[in-house]
Amino acid sequence: MGQLWLFGGKGGVGKTTTACSTAIWAAKSGINTLLVSSDPAHSTSDSLNFKLNSTPTPVDGIPNLWGLELDLKDSLDNLMPNLSSAIESSGSGFSPLLMQNEDLDELKDEVSSLDSAQLMLPGLDEALAFDMLLKFVEDTEYDLIVFDTAPTGHTIRFLSLPELLEVWTARALKMFRAMGGIKTMLFGSKQEKAIKDELERFGKRVAHIRRIISDPEITRFTLVTIPESMGVSETLRAAEQLSEFNIKINGIVINRLTPDLDHEFLKSRRKIEEKYVLKLVDYFKESSIAKLELGKSDIHGLELLIQIGEELHGTHISFPENMEINEISKNLPVRIRRSKLIREENDKTIINLYLPGAIKQDLSLRGDGNLLYVGINERENTIELSHEVDVDKTKAKFANNILKLEVFQPLV
Repeated sequence: MGQLWLFGGKGGVGKTTTACSTAIWAAKSGINTLLVSSDPAHSTSDSLNFKLNSTPTPVDGIPNLWGLELDLKDSLDNLMPNLSSAIESSGSGFSPLLMQNEDLDELKDEVSSLDSAQLMLPGLDEALAFDMLLKFVEDTEYDLIVFDTAPTGHTIRFLSLPELLEVWTARALKMFRAMGGIKTMLFGSKQEKAIKDELERFGKRVAHIRRIISDPEITRFTLVTIPESMGVSETLRAAEQLSEFNIKINGIVINRLTPDLDHEFLKSRRKIEEKYVLKLVDYFKESSIAKLELGKSDIHGLELLIQIGEELHGTHISFPENMEINEISKNLPVRIRRSKLIREENDKTIINLYLPGAIKQDLSLRGDGNLLYVGINERENTIELSHEVDVDKTKAKFANNILKLEVFQPLV
């Protein structure tokens, strides 16, 4: 399971630049890194000057780095199927004895313009983003997932969602029953049950996601801000709101500081900014603070992002090939470890998987040929081995968040 590093803050303060430069720095240090964005404006692609899509894509020129931009609309449509299509698909089965054609047409017209987006409630789009994100967090291919979040207010809405979801689910099901009541009477309640089951599963995943992002062993939350009144006020407010959900801020990035040059206007500007910097330093006594000065050009493209990454995190390291916990980054230190380590030993393959937050009951194993499938919360990781897999003869031990598997080679 990869460890999650979230970058948050109000819009326009440099979250995307900070997240991209961090992901590049980590990848160049030998850490398998996935950079994720939920921004529909594709600002991450623009920052990298490299086109990303909705599946993990290797970033040209940076080994160990993949990127993706989440497609929330597709995820929402999968969660809540289009209502009008449900009515349309049942039209051919209606009996004229039960409903006149004009009545059926009126019902179809009523729902023809409705789709899943109209069942949206505050926080659901963020929940979908985090639910999709969790799929990659639980993928052992990545050691680190860097998430360029939406403005922090959106994250707060998501964190409040579990309390709203139960009421909203009942409302959504009531709507489905009202609009699909005739179909249910004629064809049974399979569709309603499927929708109800999916909503319940989704609710459980939302609760699980919230546990993940409030676990400091799995998730780090860095706030990005600028040395201005509104930026600082938003940062302090965000920290207070996040603390209500037991989310600890591990670091602050103060971006776009005026360069310390011998010029009257710049000196005056710097003096004003210093008051805001001191306010942040005083408030975040227990957090690391990194500072970035305003550059002479826009930051986009790999070359400039590499420079920013080195300013933030220092010279590149060589991440050890073991399962030990290692501290990375000079100015924003975080502790991470490899997500997966595989080695051959005599007549067996030994696999170590780091699965923080996992529960033993939620783990599963199955084999198919030389493929081993490790399930985490009903999502499976595929591990390709050099020999056939016999799960019945595989030894498994889960302790201290590490799943150790001994997969024995078949006897010839």
